[in-house]
Amino acid sequence: MHVTDFAIFSECFTTESLGDKPLATPSMLKLWAIAGRCNSGEFDVTTQHLPLQARKVHGNATDAAILRFAEIFGSVKDLRLNLEKVVEIPFNSKSKFMVTLIESKPIDEKNIEGDD
Repeated sequence: MHVTDFAIFSECFTTESLGDKPLATPSMLKLWAIAGRCNSGEFDVTTQHLPLQARKVHGNATDAAILRFAEIFGSVKDLRLNLEKVVEIPFNSKSKFMVTLIESKPIDEKNIEGDD
């Protein structure tokens, strides 16, 4: 499973159209923060040196897809250091919602490095 298309408001994008260095717009930064912080997927440290799509992810298929998507914008590891999870109620298929309360430090364009 992987992310191929996404939209911010009425503007549609494909992950292919982003290229190696996505635009650092305020909306993209927020999407990166949400995608990188609001999932429980983790990259396996033994595969960190591999290309993004070859890295092993610990987590379910949805979390893995969103984690890889977020990594396109910048290091999720670094992002998570700047966004501390305070409280979390994980997604529940019966109630159909989740809650994540995050305490943030400022995120700016210099934090976005893109994946190699």
